[in-house]
Amino acid sequence: MKRQSRFGLATVALALTGCSAETWQVERQDSGVTTSLRGLSVVSDQVVWIGAPEGGVLRTLDGGLSWQVTTAGPAEGADLRSAHGFDDSHALFITAGQPARILETRDGGASFTIAWEDGSGSAFFDSLAFWDDRQGLAFSDPVDGQFLILRTRDGGASWEQVEGLPEPLDGEAGFAASNTSIALAPDGCAYIGTGGGAIARVLASCDFGESWVARPAPLAAGSGGAGIFALAAGPDGLLAAVGGDYQDPERRDGTFALTRDGGASWVWGDPQPNGYRSDISPLGDGWMSVGTNGVDLGRVSGDTISWEASGWEIAAPNAVAFSPSGETGWIIGANGGIWRLTAQ
Repeated sequence: MKRQSRFGLATVALALTGCSAETWQVERQDSGVTTSLRGLSVVSDQVVWIGAPEGGVLRTLDGGLSWQVTTAGPAEGADLRSAHGFDDSHALFITAGQPARILETRDGGASFTIAWEDGSGSAFFDSLAFWDDRQGLAFSDPVDGQFLILRTRDGGASWEQVEGLPEPLDGEAGFAASNTSIALAPDGCAYIGTGGGAIARVLASCDFGESWVARPAPLAAGSGGAGIFALAAGPDGLLAAVGGDYQDPERRDGTFALTRDGGASWVWGDPQPNGYRSDISPLGDGWMSVGTNGVDLGRVSGDTISWEASGWEIAAPNAVAFSPSGETGWIIGANGGIWRLTAQ
């Protein structure tokens, strides 16, 4: 099934104080769907892929002026919360829950094949990320008491399970909230955020996923809904973590921390974001985070980041990402919400 929708304008020009010197235009776009969107992959200023519930796949080739909506049959109705687009034709998606499958399209979503399939019946994937067009990682909640990390070296055509991972804590897992449980750095480092246990942790590797260590992180913890929901690698070795407790979305403490040494030590934001945050993205000389109650803008000050509310009327955002040029970004969220950010 394939359909196309045109965008609807709801434009406001706003300055992102502390994020960059640019003014940004915010447009609400018509996605053509009403489901909650979480799997966002921005390829360029024009090309974006989004995974959706019920096996839905959205794609734009014109910067969101129109969105094509297709259904990935092999998903068997599962939610596609992890997505990675390589170009306008080639993309990968992973189902959240069962059947746990990595799906590939090479014809713009007209057809899909299964690149990998779970044989355990219990995998639940949280995130998918690539260093380049060949090397990538996929992360699942524990299976049979062990974390599951898959690695590809051929652009997702084949996958191998990584061995020798740290032992998970009781209740520890990832969160499939925004496809950003994994953050990758150009030097071959990879970081995966967890929660649900007594403490939040970061799984870290700096050899393209060959070996891993676990390091504690000072985000909210102690319940099944608390921990690290997203990681993002920034300039100068910065790694930012956001999260909190999605069951207590107004709680501000434990929603953000920053490290310059891969999680060996951390500093906090002052003030913290304005509640639970499901995603974060570097933006110019600052940062942007999103969560149930809105969008926050972060200003780097010394060794930390201070946060303030954007004031944008964006309801229940889940994920945010910017194009490689930094000139265009997208926020996606509840009820089929898609918002485009354009530098002015």
